[in-house]
Amino acid sequence: MNQPRRTYLAALGNVNDPQTWSGIPYHFLQAAQANGLVDEGLDLFCDGPTWQCHRLLWNGWRYVTGRGRGGYQYSTSFLERSWQPIRASLIDQRIINCFQLFPPSMVENPRYAKVFYIDMTLRQLFQDYGIAKTIGGALAQDALEREKAGYQSAERVVCHSQWAARSVIDDYQIDPQKVAAIIPGANLDRASLQQWQGQSRMPTRQQGDPLKLVFVGKYWDRKGLDRLLAAMHIVQQHAKPIQLTVIGCQRNDLPDDLRDVPDVTWIDFIDKRRELPRFIETVSDADIGCLLSRAEAGGMVLREFHALGLIVMGTAVGGSPEHLFEDAGRIFSTTATGEEIAKWLIHLINHPDELTDLRTRAWSKRTLATWDESVRQW
Repeated sequence: MNQPRRTYLAALGNVNDPQTWSGIPYHFLQAAQANGLVDEGLDLFCDGPTWQCHRLLWNGWRYVTGRGRGGYQYSTSFLERSWQPIRASLIDQRIINCFQLFPPSMVENPRYAKVFYIDMTLRQLFQDYGIAKTIGGALAQDALEREKAGYQSAERVVCHSQWAARSVIDDYQIDPQKVAAIIPGANLDRASLQQWQGQSRMPTRQQGDPLKLVFVGKYWDRKGLDRLLAAMHIVQQHAKPIQLTVIGCQRNDLPDDLRDVPDVTWIDFIDKRRELPRFIETVSDADIGCLLSRAEAGGMVLREFHALGLIVMGTAVGGSPEHLFEDAGRIFSTTATGEEIAKWLIHLINHPDELTDLRTRAWSKRTLATWDESVRQW
């Protein structure tokens, strides 16, 4: 008697570890298992002394032959080696892969039922982040060709956004009928988030209360913290009450003129695995969650802001606009100036009823920004 087909979730590394790929596959797995979508998460062991040796040798060979730097994870040798220990056990099973590449041996074997769940295509990654120039054109082109073969062999290619889905269809000529877009959920512990969402109430504002902003991110330049601080300064010049909490970005990393903007609280990285109550309390105390990225596939923190009931400020870059609710946020262009951003913030301060309406809509949609909602769409 044939055994029922099982569904596994994979990524580069161990999807059972919340440190793998910013916790995206881990939190997806928690909701997917709870809702019967996935049976088990895979551990593609690709770390340790042996792996480091392979990587060093590969990179050394690439360097001395002038072929580029880095990119080992896109190579056939890496993929075949990382999947080899578990490959035989996955025959006739379904695998949802959060990475854009399967090893060629699995792509060519129809007994593996392959599904992708990606934030962007490698073409988008290589172009938008300049990676192709670093790893070399030959490796980049080879990876793109293998990526296309993988999509062609897959049952479905599911993307984090329509932005990524359009690339799958247009750049790789994949049948639109097997391409879909499902926005991911917030990377917050499922049980803790459900408890908080069920027990908390939307904060009330008193007349004269400052407008509270929160920024979460490590890379101030790519994430647009400089523009947010510039907007803060302009709002303050208009004598409007405003506060900003910055989480995860080092104050001393910013240019001198942006380090001393008044009413900014700088908080080091908060480990959501060990300090989740502190993270939730700090973020949910704000009115608006801010991410003004110049390059972004989506911006997972946008979903975390919404899951905690915040209005969200984002930019029209990559799949980011799709990660926030249009009627509970504001999307700026990637070239928006501090003056433009400040104008909107001043408007909200001057029109508290409009601010309350936005916050009420954001609060009412907080459960729609969870991984359970994403899994429901699967």
